Amino acid sequence: MGRGMQHERRNLRLSLASLDGLGSAPELRARAEQVRREAQAQPAPDSPAGHDRTGSIAVHTDREGRVEDVTVLRDWRARLTPGEVPDALFEAYSTAMRAVVELAAIRRLTDDPTGSTASAARPGTGHDEDELDEHLWLRRTWRTLHEIDADLERLTRQPDMPVEKTITSPNGCLTLHLRGSGITAITGSVERIGRLDAGELRFEARSLLQAHALASSRADHEGDR
Repeated sequence: MGRGMQHERRNLRLSLASLDGLGSAPELRARAEQVRREAQAQPAPDSPAGHDRTGSIAVHTDREGRVEDVTVLRDWRARLTPGEVPDALFEAYSTAMRAVVELAAIRRLTDDPTGSTASAARPGTGHDEDELDEHLWLRRTWRTLHEIDADLERLTRQPDMPVEKTITSPNGCLTLHLRGSGITAITGSVERIGRLDAGELRFEARSLLQAHALASSRADHEGDR
């Protein structure tokens, strides 16, 4: 995705976040309609992505939040030291997860069957029905916003579990620290990372995050039994 589209999607997510600060129903509806128009003009990407602040590392996921790829700039050493790589990867991953949550919320808003266009699509709708549509729309919109807040809170909250587990990348360069299925940190061997080129670092990072996804999936299946 180009930088221009990244900027547009970021603005759209900021527009969505600003809905939560509105007090009156007319203000909420006006801002939600703006979000809808922006979302329709800027279709959500099939592969949400998160970047570290230097733009050196990007984590790409599907719409369900499953990691599909990790990309690393060839000149990453010009922007990051080997010791900064683990934090940069964690930042990129966390940003990608937030993007997944926000884009899912945008889709729920834009797919809302009780949106403001519902009454307009039915000529002759009575005043009582208009009020009912308004009431249903407001309930659904506020519920969506509360779900966004809850999902984002879960992403930033440290799991309340005393036992920490770890997953290590194939060559021992990077280590995931977990509580439950939540990633709490990524650490690494400065010496080993320092010997990696961009392709090797990409392999280590992608393998690490996909191993975590596989372990989480297995845990979910076992929990469903």
